[in-house]
Amino acid sequence: MKNIYKYIAVFSAISIITILFLYFQSVNNAVDNVKETNTAYSLKLIEKENSWIYEVYNQEQLYIRQEYIPAVKGKQVFKTKEDAEKVGQVVINKLSNKTLPVITVAELTTNNISFQ
Repeated sequence: MKNIYKYIAVFSAISIITILFLYFQSVNNAVDNVKETNTAYSLKLIEKENSWIYEVYNQEQLYIRQEYIPAVKGKQVFKTKEDAEKVGQVVINKLSNKTLPVITVAELTTNNISFQ
C-alpha cells in the first residue's frame, strides 16, 4: 500500500515539474516576441482644434489614424493629449502582442478616458 503512495507522489511531482517547465517556456517565448516587435510601432499625437488625434506608425509608415474615441457611440473626440496617448499605447501594446487592436469600453474605463 505504501508503494502506491510513493508512485502517486513521484508521478505528481513529475507532472508538476513538466507543467511548470512548459509554462515558463511559453512565457519566455511571449516576452521574446514582444521585444522583437515592440520597436516596430511608434505613436504620434496631433492637436486639432480642441481635440487630440493619435497615429500609430509601423516602421515610419502610417498604420492607424484615430480621430475619435473608439468603442463609444457617436464621434466623440479625445479631449486631452493624455487620453489620446493612453489609448494609443494600448493599441501599440496589442499590436506588439500580435492581437487585434480593438479597444473596448471596459479598457477606456480602466484607463480613465473621459467620454459620454
